[in-house]
Amino acid sequence: MPGLYLAAILLSLVGVVLIDRRLRLGLWRRATLVAVVIVEVAFLAFDAIGAARGWFASDPRWVVAIVPPGIPPEEPLLLAFIAVWAIVLYRVAERLLDRDGR
Repeated sequence: MPGLYLAAILLSLVGVVLIDRRLRLGLWRRATLVAVVIVEVAFLAFDAIGAARGWFASDPRWVVAIVPPGIPPEEPLLLAFIAVWAIVLYRVAERLLDRDGR
């Protein structure tokens, strides 16, 4: 079912944003956004190379479309989600360690 993958990514991203808002982690600071953009560009470059060489292919039954060189539009959202989730997890761990006095 096309769109299900996109819906799952968007729902997950909304969940991370709500966690950030609840814990006031400051996810949307300029430095954080710059880091997410850098990660996004780097990994999309790897994806483009891999797709152009035929190393992987997306299943058209799950994605909305496949755009040349073979990357679905959901891929940038997934990469952004992974980067944002990693930052949120890091900041939560940082707070827990600071609270314990380590």
